[in-house]
Amino acid sequence: MQKRTQIKGFEKLKLIIILAFLSSIAPLSTDMYLPALNEVEKSFQTNSFYTQLSLASFFIAFSLGQLFYGPLSDVYGRKKPLYIGIFIFVSSSIACVLVDSIHAFIALRFFEALGGCVGVVVARAIVNDVFELKEAAGIYALMMVFTSLAPMLSPTFGGILLEFFSWRSIFLTLFILGFILFLLVIFALKESNHNTEGKKFNHKEVAKSYKKILKDRRFVVYLFCGNLIFAGFFAYLTGSSFVFTRVFELSEQQYAMLFGINALGFVVFANINARLALRYSPYYILPRAFISVAFLACLLILGATFELGFLAFELPLFFIIASLGFILPNTTTLAMARSKQNAGSASALLGAAQFAMAGFMAFLVSLLNANTPILLASILGICTFLGAVFYLSLINKRKFGKIKRKLSAISRT
Repeated sequence: MQKRTQIKGFEKLKLIIILAFLSSIAPLSTDMYLPALNEVEKSFQTNSFYTQLSLASFFIAFSLGQLFYGPLSDVYGRKKPLYIGIFIFVSSSIACVLVDSIHAFIALRFFEALGGCVGVVVARAIVNDVFELKEAAGIYALMMVFTSLAPMLSPTFGGILLEFFSWRSIFLTLFILGFILFLLVIFALKESNHNTEGKKFNHKEVAKSYKKILKDRRFVVYLFCGNLIFAGFFAYLTGSSFVFTRVFELSEQQYAMLFGINALGFVVFANINARLALRYSPYYILPRAFISVAFLACLLILGATFELGFLAFELPLFFIIASLGFILPNTTTLAMARSKQNAGSASALLGAAQFAMAGFMAFLVSLLNANTPILLASILGICTFLGAVFYLSLINKRKFGKIKRKLSAISRT
C-alpha cells in the first residue's frame, strides 16, 4: 500500500482545479458542440442523422475508452496515459477545424472522445491515491462543484462563439483548452501512483483485474446505487425540457433559468457535503441521503399523479437533483476505496457503467416518449427507489453480520 503525503493549502487547491479540469474536458466537448448541430449540418450539406451520429460516436468512445485507460494508469502511472489521451484529444480537435467531410468529422469526434475520456478516469484514481476516505469524499464533492459548472455554462459559451464566429471556433477553443491542460499535466501535476514496479500491461491481467473488482459485492452495490441515481438525473436531462415547456408552458428562457436553479442546488449541496465529509464518514451521510431522496421521489410522483401544478412538481425535483451532491461523491468514494491497488481499473468501471446506464436511460425516455410529468416522475422515482434499496440492503446485511458475530462471540464464552 503506497504511502500518502499530506497536501494542504495552495497545493491542494491547485490539485483540485487540475483534477476538475481533467474531468471537464470531455463533457465540454459535447456541451459546447450542442448549439452548433444545425450549423454543422448546413456546413457539410448533410442531414440530421449524420450530425447526431457525430454525437453517438463521441458517446461510444467516451464509454469504451475509459475501460482502456484505467488499467494503463495502474501499470504505467497516472501521467503517461494522460499524455497519450490529451495528445489524441488536441490533435482530433484541431483536425475537426480543418476537415471538410462529415464522415471524417464523425471519425474525429470518436477519437476526440477516446482521448478526452482519460481525464475522467485518471482524476478519480488520483484522488484515491492521494487522499484518505473522509477527505476523498470532500474532494470528489468539490470536483463535482467545479465540473457541474461545465454543462451549465458551456452551451451558452458555445452559443456566444457561434454568434460571432463559425462552428469551427468551438473546436479551436477545445484545442486551446486541451493544450493548456497538457501543459498543466506536464508541469503542475505530480505522479501519484508509485506502485508500478514489476507491473506489465497484459490483456489477461486486465481481464483478471476487472473480474476481481466485480467480485467485490460492496463495490458492485456502490456502483449500481450511485449509477441508478445518476440515471434518474439523466432521465431528467432528457425529458425535462418537454415537461416544463409543453405541460407547464414555460418559455425557453424560463426553462433555461429553471435548469440553472436546479443545477445550482446540486452545486450548493455538493459544497455542503464537502464540508460534512471532513466531520462525518460517507457511511453516516449516505443512508440519510438515500432515505430523503426516496421520500422526495414519492412527493414528486404524488404531485404529478394528482396534477397539483408546477410548484408541487418542481420543489421535490429541485431537492432530488440537489441531493445528488450528497450521494454521488460518497458512493464514488466508497467504491474507489474498495480497490486501492487497482484504482485506475475501478475508476474505469465506474465511469463506463455510469455512462452506459445514463445513455440507456436517455434512450428509454425517448422510446417511451416520457414528456409528461407522471412518466418522467415515475422513471426518476423508480431509479431513485432502486438505488436506495441497493444501498440500504448492503447496510442491513453489514449490520446483520455484526450482530451475528457478536452472538457467536457470546456463545463461545
